[in-house]
Amino acid sequence: MLTQKEINEMRGLTTYKKRGCGNGLVIIRDPRAKKGGLYFSGVMGRKVNGRRVQRDCWIGTEGKGVGQLTQKQAMEKWLLIKQWSIDNDRNPADYAKRGEEELEKEKTLRDAIERFLAKKKTKIKEVTHREYSLKLNNNVLAFISPDTPLRELEWKNGGREKVMNVLGKIEDGEKYDLANRCQGLLSGVFDCAISAGWMYKDGDGRNPAAKMKGDDSPKSSNHHHHCISWNEVPALLDDIEMNRSSTNIQAVLATKLLLMTVMRAGAICRLQWEWFDTDFENTITIPGSTPGLKRVRGKNDHIPHHIPITTQMHSLFNFLRRFNGDGEYVFTPIMQSRFHHLDPSAPNNFLRSIGYKDVLRMHGWRRTANTAGIDVLKVELDVIKRQLGHLPEGKVNQAYDGSHRMDERREYLQSWCDLLEENGMRV
Repeated sequence: MLTQKEINEMRGLTTYKKRGCGNGLVIIRDPRAKKGGLYFSGVMGRKVNGRRVQRDCWIGTEGKGVGQLTQKQAMEKWLLIKQWSIDNDRNPADYAKRGEEELEKEKTLRDAIERFLAKKKTKIKEVTHREYSLKLNNNVLAFISPDTPLRELEWKNGGREKVMNVLGKIEDGEKYDLANRCQGLLSGVFDCAISAGWMYKDGDGRNPAAKMKGDDSPKSSNHHHHCISWNEVPALLDDIEMNRSSTNIQAVLATKLLLMTVMRAGAICRLQWEWFDTDFENTITIPGSTPGLKRVRGKNDHIPHHIPITTQMHSLFNFLRRFNGDGEYVFTPIMQSRFHHLDPSAPNNFLRSIGYKDVLRMHGWRRTANTAGIDVLKVELDVIKRQLGHLPEGKVNQAYDGSHRMDERREYLQSWCDLLEENGMRV
């Protein structure tokens, strides 16, 4: 590759000059050329009727303006053309003359995403499928054209760099989790395209969106959901009680219930009265297919999750029954919403409104509760994990261990709610 200084020096020449950039790409200074005085061309040898002849291919004018190419961009374009020429045994100059039928056969990123989502539709929950579609279409395709040929995204054609550039724009400083999830989805999209024969891995078998140690992928930054230490919990509980943002009472109560149950917001905001034991004196049984439990469709979504009801929860549910009546859901929509229940984002929105943006997220609270459960209450880790909704680890344990450890979990949750109440939570 030439340096930019060397290219700039060629621009001032008044005579014809050609210099190689590597891999058959050359840059030419020709004051007489109608297509531009400084341009890139690709050169490769081909056998025609038993004789080896040299074929040239116009790549583009050098520069950074509209319709111009930098040396790096010219190299990417030339390598794509060169590979096409080899695969089809054609003159590289014919690449620009490909017929409409051939162009239609060239699969794009849009094709790969649609195939991936179609294959996933019968294997994952509807809400998860919608989430995948939104992330790919609204986040990924916001920074890369859906009409990008898959060939251009192959590792050998600089696809890895393009993918990481897109993820960096999605991350935008702090959206580590979003970028990490998009990277995982893109990896699945490319695996799907590879299995269909639409694109190829490089010689080392690498997917251009694969997560690797030492790269710049979001996962390597090792960021967790924002959480707080146990020492900061009393201040949090006080801020929740003060409710300086005047947030709707349902969002406040849903947040308190999340603090008590250490569940995910997706499951708690979808609670239905029919999941309660009679008069909700004992236990809530949440179906395994409920979003927020993170069960795998068709694999373990038949396994429900049980929440022992503590005295504090009992008081909260008594109030909500009087407040919302005998509808289907425990928490009803605050305003017109796409949900028939409270929007799962409401608790996190409440935390932001009382000053906890970039300080605490509801998912981060699970880390706080897990740590305090071990360090403060001295509870066995397996009991806490069961209450978090985690299934026994490994296929064998999931197949043979059908225990719920309800007595231990009931004791743990009651102690946990008592501890929160001692530190300022009121129900």
